[in-house]
Amino acid sequence: MKDKKEKKIEQENNNNLNESSLTKMIYIILLYVFYLFGGLFNEKLTKTYYEYKDNENNIKTLRFKYPSISLCTLSILSFSISTYMLKKMKKAIYKEQIINPISFHDKSIIGVLYTISTFTSQIALIYLDFIVKTIGKSCKSASIMFIYYLNTIPFCNQLLKKLLNNNEKDSKEKDKIHKKDVIKVIMTTASVILFNLSSGSDKKNKNNNDNFTSLGIFILLISLFSDGLLSLKEKMIEGNIKSNDKYFGYEKIICWEYMQIFSFFTFFFGFIQIVSNVLFGDYIQIFKIILSNKLLLKDLLSYAFFDVFGQSILFIFLGKYGPLALSMVTSVRKILSISISILYFGKSISFPQSISLFLATSIIFWEILDKGSKNRPKEIKEKKTE
Repeated sequence: MKDKKEKKIEQENNNNLNESSLTKMIYIILLYVFYLFGGLFNEKLTKTYYEYKDNENNIKTLRFKYPSISLCTLSILSFSISTYMLKKMKKAIYKEQIINPISFHDKSIIGVLYTISTFTSQIALIYLDFIVKTIGKSCKSASIMFIYYLNTIPFCNQLLKKLLNNNEKDSKEKDKIHKKDVIKVIMTTASVILFNLSSGSDKKNKNNNDNFTSLGIFILLISLFSDGLLSLKEKMIEGNIKSNDKYFGYEKIICWEYMQIFSFFTFFFGFIQIVSNVLFGDYIQIFKIILSNKLLLKDLLSYAFFDVFGQSILFIFLGKYGPLALSMVTSVRKILSISISILYFGKSISFPQSISLFLATSIIFWEILDKGSKNRPKEIKEKKTE
């Protein structure tokens, strides 16, 4: 009898494992599809010259350099989905109890930092090639290392505490900067510089005319620095949630709260920019062109649709499988994004550029292996206890 029961339990466990692995694979495929198409439409929006007719019926071209319009379109969809999911999950876990672990002050800080990061990332794409931006954004450890360095300076330490609303005392065990992180940053920087220098020297390649500008790199650095501050603030909030029994289970839904905050602040600041440009700029004319040009309108809505649903799947995946699995999946996505961008837009890659891409992909694979090895000791311990 015991043997039969044990066999049934084993079969059920195996079935559950097969179902969970299949579900995980479906989520990964959907995540890749939505994000890759979102990336393609995003690049197409910023690089395509759309034709339109002026008041005198003359054919003119417009290059879409209006990130506030695309981000506001995206944030409306994002806010709607995140609000629905947040209400649904809060009701399932806490029922009628009101739980708000993130203060308005903290929401404002992470909202502003995310908005700066998102807007600067979109603006950087106007001046830089999609590949350069992807390589640059793939190594956030550079900005985190810089923040660690600033944190060692007493004045900067106090400034960061006030900026990030951190009232906790400094812990004795501080985060260390590992040598391998320094190597990753050097390799990433080298790959970006090599790619840009080789594209600048290639006069025959017309697609690479605006690959590199000092302004684009400066804007990308602002985005990376904001990412570093944002991850530091998120770490503080999540630490506060884990240490308080009142918020037990909230780590499963905090990603939807972040998505709601991010989309709200993105729309808020984007809407202010749109209104100011309508009153003092040429946005009324731009809106007329967007509405009259079916291809431009289709690309804009497609970008918003794929990016928002990709974000939603990303947060569902994060809640189900954790940040380690997600980071490994998104790392592979960066390689696929670069490859598809080269193939779809027919970009010719020189030998120095191929070396820079090899450097970038090796860093991403290094990240995957490094994060995977961190999880191995836990798995060994679990097997030993069994």
